[in-house]
Amino acid sequence: MDLIYSTRIFSQGGRNGRVQSEDGQLKLQLAAPESMGGSKPGANPEQLFAAAYAACFEHSVRHIARADRLPLKGCMVEAEISLFKNFEEAYRMALRFTVILNGIDQPTADSLVERALKVCPYTDATKNNVTVSASAVLEDPALA
Repeated sequence: MDLIYSTRIFSQGGRNGRVQSEDGQLKLQLAAPESMGGSKPGANPEQLFAAAYAACFEHSVRHIARADRLPLKGCMVEAEISLFKNFEEAYRMALRFTVILNGIDQPTADSLVERALKVCPYTDATKNNVTVSASAVLEDPALA
């Protein structure tokens, strides 16, 4: 395997602390959500994870569309993340992607999303740890 990229992230203070990348491009104050006892503004780890996974997953969709020369005119990924506590008091996550696509038909969109799940490195990294589902919706993604 050839190394493509490596970076370091520093975290201090946990859910109510801060994170920063070694190059300083990412620098955020964190805050636990209200539902977990938080009371100050700030991003939380689940939001960061969902954002990173959604960006990587969208890239996988676009990569396959390019490789297959599909007439994709727009793509946007909505990620909804949920955090649960099970009977053993362990935390578990579920993530649901809605992939909004334009320029292709529904069967092609469904196949594209399914294939993207198989090549996205986040999907592989979270296999058997995070429940992931994805669906394709045909619209004109205004933000794409």
